[in-house]
Amino acid sequence: MDLLPPPPAQVSGEEGAQLAPEYVDPTAGLIKVGRDGRPLYVKPVEHLEQGVDYSSIENDDGLFEQSPSPIDYSADGPGQPVPTNRIHPTDGETAGKYKEIKGVRLYADEARDVTFWRFNVEVELSDKQERIAYRINNGPAIGFWVPARGQSMNIMFHTCNGFSLSVDPNKFSGPDPLWRDVLTEHQFRPFHVMIGGGDQIYNDKVILESKSFQEWTRIKSPHEKHHTPFHPELRAELESFYLERYCTWFSQGLFSLANSQIPMINIWDDHDIIDGYGSYPDHFMRTPVFSGLGNIAFKYYLLFQHQSVPEETEADEPSWLLGAAPGPYIKQRSRSLFMFLGKSIAFLGLDCRTERMVSWYHRQSRTASPNVLQREEVLSEQTYDLIWDRCHREIVKGETKHLIVLLGVPIAYPRLVSDSYSSLPRRSWLSDRKF
Repeated sequence: MDLLPPPPAQVSGEEGAQLAPEYVDPTAGLIKVGRDGRPLYVKPVEHLEQGVDYSSIENDDGLFEQSPSPIDYSADGPGQPVPTNRIHPTDGETAGKYKEIKGVRLYADEARDVTFWRFNVEVELSDKQERIAYRINNGPAIGFWVPARGQSMNIMFHTCNGFSLSVDPNKFSGPDPLWRDVLTEHQFRPFHVMIGGGDQIYNDKVILESKSFQEWTRIKSPHEKHHTPFHPELRAELESFYLERYCTWFSQGLFSLANSQIPMINIWDDHDIIDGYGSYPDHFMRTPVFSGLGNIAFKYYLLFQHQSVPEETEADEPSWLLGAAPGPYIKQRSRSLFMFLGKSIAFLGLDCRTERMVSWYHRQSRTASPNVLQREEVLSEQTYDLIWDRCHREIVKGETKHLIVLLGVPIAYPRLVSDSYSSLPRRSWLSDRKF
């Protein structure tokens, strides 16, 4: 498949009426693989009702259909959404220019009858940008683009890819309008990588869908709450929740189409775990239940967002930049990232959740607010030393022109209230419960 030529810079009047339909909705007719392995096609946007979140509907009533609809907004009448002149008459597979890659079993969970497979793909860059197609188990061919040798990657950045529990996603037509914009641009000037800055998935619904976890949050006695064990039934509920939530979110809507066509690099933030994780009082964060939840979220974050497991180290994957010691609540070393996005662009993504630590203390002064949330550190000094050492080793003077640094915390944050107690995080699922 070829790229579309750039669209006209300006259209008006009769010109607009003659605009080729592929420029009106370039994503219409693009193919994806459904959760059951069927090929599905993106519906033309004109066939969708505004103000409806279709992202979770994977049948003919949603964003996709089993056969591509002719588009009906062309001056020449109905036609195919993907022009035939974009499709090559022959492809690499037909010409024998392909390689079969065996999957590596990354992780298996017999209790949930699920196995994760990883396929390690190496592509030798050429003197021009190229589209690399792949298929799994003889399914439909999907493609991604790689830059020319020496070319900097075309980068797309996104964050907060979801909605909080208090938000009605129908008011925004769900997340798909934003991803349709991304995929539209991808047809003209393809993205070689998309960087997720955190909250690629909103797992806040765990409070609604795990009955055992919900019951734990309702415990009134702080002593009982802090000493409740992370029993097997609760662990099993949380394992199932995070697995199913990821399976759904990463396979539905136009986000799933984007992450199958654009290689991704991610760091995580609180919603990838649960709203506010890492910012609650230290004694609450250390409870067996809340700490256990964070460790399960960490495992599925690695599996889905990095195709990795906690046992993998920098010796297995050079882009990892592991922290100096396990975090206080999530008992894993933080997972920052360092890599190059082309010869002249270095990327540093900092894991600002795994080591994040807070402390709750009591002020003796009667005039001051009695309770103060003290944010002690996001990363330890020892981990920072590892980060700076890595930058000094990898960045090449005279060749590295840009260092992109991605943080999950703001550099500057305006305090909108004067009272320090009122600046504590207000979480809907804990607002009426005692720590």
